[in-house]
Amino acid sequence: MSRSRFVGAPLSVQCATARVVEDRSWVWRPGHLGVLTRWIPPSLVDDVVREAERTERRVRLLPARVVVYFVLAMGLFADCGYRRVWAALTAGWPRAEVPDPSAAALRQARQRLGPKPLALLFDRLRGPLGTADTIGVFWRGLRLVAWEGTCLEVPDSKENVLRFRRHAARTTRPAGYPQVRLTALVECGTRALIDAVFGPQHYTELPQARELLPSLQPGMLLLADRGYDGYEALRDAAATGADLLWRVQSGRLLPVIEALPDGTHLTLITDRRSGDRLTRWIRNGCRGPRPENLTAITLRVISYRITVAGPNGTCRSSTVRLVTTLVDPIRYPAALYHERWEIETAYYGLKVTLRGADRVLRSRTVDGVEQELYALLALYQASRRAITEAAATAHLDPDRLSLTVALHTVRLTVITARVSDPADLIAALVHARNLAPARRRSRTSPRCVKRALSPYAYNKTKGSVGHKTTVTTNVTLLTSTDRP
Repeated sequence: MSRSRFVGAPLSVQCATARVVEDRSWVWRPGHLGVLTRWIPPSLVDDVVREAERTERRVRLLPARVVVYFVLAMGLFADCGYRRVWAALTAGWPRAEVPDPSAAALRQARQRLGPKPLALLFDRLRGPLGTADTIGVFWRGLRLVAWEGTCLEVPDSKENVLRFRRHAARTTRPAGYPQVRLTALVECGTRALIDAVFGPQHYTELPQARELLPSLQPGMLLLADRGYDGYEALRDAAATGADLLWRVQSGRLLPVIEALPDGTHLTLITDRRSGDRLTRWIRNGCRGPRPENLTAITLRVISYRITVAGPNGTCRSSTVRLVTTLVDPIRYPAALYHERWEIETAYYGLKVTLRGADRVLRSRTVDGVEQELYALLALYQASRRAITEAAATAHLDPDRLSLTVALHTVRLTVITARVSDPADLIAALVHARNLAPARRRSRTSPRCVKRALSPYAYNKTKGSVGHKTTVTTNVTLLTSTDRP
């Protein structure tokens, strides 16, 4: 019997209270989430409920622990209403011992719980999962991580619109749904969430990324796209002790301070106050002493041209420019930025694989949106923990194990209430037919609007969404004389 339901009540009072309640044996059962209960056990749920001060002072048919598991199950069964989610969660128990709450009762239980227990649960689960023995997690002794932002749609209720706002559509009409902006720091090798923050859509990605800085540590190599290449962002991220490998705008001035043997070069990036003095010194051919009190970061510049040839003879190319704090070209060769795409795959798993066809969250209140989103993040992280352990057991790269297969197996174990042994999940994940190829195929998909921000149903078959073409890719490193 959990102490969290009776704060300060002696054991005799608890037992006496239990006896006078008619057939409420369900509330004494430990909650479960199928095989994921191993990574989200009742003891952990009780801890976060107690820390959030959501414990009960009387016996309820829907105690806080059960409601936490119910909210997590909502993420697993995203296409089901409250009553069907409850039916799936309790299908493995004897029907005579399980209450049959109405949808209104379940909704009120969610409101009593609030978002804080789920936020604390995600905080307990988040973090890197890979070890030194996990394939694909480290490169040259550095843990590969990436950050990026994305948006999720929420229901078009008055409260959500006031808090999260609608996206500014290209037409004169506003977009159909308000949006939440989510920025996450992801471990590339396992696609696990090291940290995540979210807020209204009009917040830009850079301020949210600053909130993730405490999660960066020495020994990490942070990959980022072009939206983060400002001097202040580079300075603050480098100050954490983590190394950086960031893409920058193609038109940015990156003067050659020193050419390196591999064709890359060193440059200086400064703040606005020091920029003019640095520019004059560079135009002088870097002759004379370096300007005093110059606020600048020394970075190595890597540029290369990517050429993609299609099967029908089409060919297109683009230039990628990177800056990195790894200035030693011998120890750290220029071939790694493609790993940043793992965060996009992680977002696909969170937004599409986990949530299914219904890509709009179900909550119509701000607290409900926060609660639901923290539950999705916790559920995704627990699934990644399961995948990482299964990969370690089978000595495989975690990238080869399917999140889709994991979630299908977890849903079955929720319905059948198999919570003790994760062997079924591991066996399903490492089955030969379910493994992704060890070497990925070179394919491309045209960039397009995957979903119009309109109030109408999402039509995935429209246009070229998901249409992939096998291509031949060629990467050529550019020297300082070849660069623009």
